[in-house]
Amino acid sequence: MPQLEPKQAASTIEKWISFYDMDNAKAWDKDDYPFIQSSCKVMHSAIQALRGKAPSQPNERRKIATGLEEWLDDSFMDDPNEWEKENKAFVQEALEAIQFTIQFLQK
Repeated sequence: MPQLEPKQAASTIEKWISFYDMDNAKAWDKDDYPFIQSSCKVMHSAIQALRGKAPSQPNERRKIATGLEEWLDDSFMDDPNEWEKENKAFVQEALEAIQFTIQFLQK
């Protein structure tokens, strides 16, 4: 598998946000949406960073990376046993994009 590029990772994360309608409070249970909303904000910040448009300060970049790590832990995205069969390839692609982004932000 070829190494991801920042713009590819950004595009994949955008697809994830869109596919799961993370920007739409009405698409989620009222109790779950605060976590989804905060995770979505972190993802948007990560996308900006991948495109060279956002934080250059190491503290801010680490904060975004930490938010992505929390998303992986809390969403079970990093557990293939939790993936729906029909979405497995897409979830794998998004997981790789998020892992790439975490490493990118920690540089």
